[in-house]
Amino acid sequence: MLEKLTKISIQAIRMASKQGADQVEVFTAYTRTRNIYVENSVPHLSTNNVSIGLGLKCAIGKHVGFAASTIFSDKDVEKVVDECISIAKVSPEDPNFEALPVPRKPSGTVENVYDEELVETEERELLKVVNQLVKTAESKVNVKVLNGLLRIGEFTFHVANSLGVDQSHKGTLVFLHFSAKASENGRVGEGVEKAYSTTLKNLDFEKIGNELQRKTLTTLRAESYKGKEEMPVIIVPVELQGLFESTVAFAISGEHVNKQRSPWKDKLNNEVASKTLTVIDDGRMPGGILSALIDDEGVPTATKKIIENGILKNFIYDTYNAYIADTESTGNGYRRLTRTVEEIFMRPVNCAVSNIAIKPGNKSLERMISEIDRGCLIEKFAAPFADPFTGTFGLEVRSATLIENGSLEKPIKHALLSGNFYEALKNILMIGREQELIENMKLPPIAFEKLELIGQ
Repeated sequence: MLEKLTKISIQAIRMASKQGADQVEVFTAYTRTRNIYVENSVPHLSTNNVSIGLGLKCAIGKHVGFAASTIFSDKDVEKVVDECISIAKVSPEDPNFEALPVPRKPSGTVENVYDEELVETEERELLKVVNQLVKTAESKVNVKVLNGLLRIGEFTFHVANSLGVDQSHKGTLVFLHFSAKASENGRVGEGVEKAYSTTLKNLDFEKIGNELQRKTLTTLRAESYKGKEEMPVIIVPVELQGLFESTVAFAISGEHVNKQRSPWKDKLNNEVASKTLTVIDDGRMPGGILSALIDDEGVPTATKKIIENGILKNFIYDTYNAYIADTESTGNGYRRLTRTVEEIFMRPVNCAVSNIAIKPGNKSLERMISEIDRGCLIEKFAAPFADPFTGTFGLEVRSATLIENGSLEKPIKHALLSGNFYEALKNILMIGREQELIENMKLPPIAFEKLELIGQ
């Protein structure tokens, strides 16, 4: 397959150069996606989608165009080239465009990003593990799995440009999302469970089913929270991911720094968080969803400390934003996503984090809970998001449990958690030791002080 992708890349570069492009970048990809859906406890549909696609960037001076399409024949390559050249010719000059990446040979290895066994797993085996999850979750009579998705993706991509970049990578991806509902005496509980991996081997489907059941029954027992109180709050990894994505990932982006939008634009080498917090951007994390020797424009990836003991150490850059900042790309140009591999060629490169890892603490979640006199463990928000510019948030709490004298006591819902996430990073009480891979972030549970829980 790589040979076919390389042939398309060479063809596109030659054709675009002949039509007057000064610089050309080609991203070709083969993707295969298998989806198994569950509705009302029953697997009802599976799909097997295969495609080969081309994303093309052409620069005529500082006039830049981008076009993309699935590829079935040489005629399709010609159409993409013609469209890209046409777009470049009518596009206004981009004063910030300098050049595409120059060749930089990557070294080292990256582990657990491609699983041959997963690629060869037959559909009946996938159906088997899905049914195991559903049966486990529904082992209590009043729990029903409403819907679910198990997605298996595999891909190979080749990235090349007219300056000599010529790199490739292949990987696999597993994404799982199931929701369940329970009802009893007019009360309703809902639970959601997600999982991300590059292999099925890391996923315990019985454990996932048990967790889905537990979360569903917890919300069934939950009472509406009354009152208003400032307290320590533990947030689990699956809900932390959205908060870190909307704030920290935004603030360290070279694009937002260049545009003076990042609240940390002048904070380099200054304290932005508690001394207990260390955050790493690791493009080569073993088993990372976005791990590879190179990013999606062919630049070698690296492991970079973003926050070290509370001090902001680095921003991240793709090639375009690195030229603006008069620095080098940090290998953070990405097209790929974390939940699907389909149509990765359709998107131009963006400046984005690779895999984020937070250095874990030395306390289990149970120990963290035991050290809080009065607080709250939050397991589900309606949508975990904070304003990227200011950090402020008011999040609807869908599932949480009050902590009393070091023990989990009363499940609650219908509350609002209010605060500022940039400030919360400075008020970290504890960091847990157990990490979970949530999308492209490996996170432990974190306990924050001085957040406000507001009831009805």
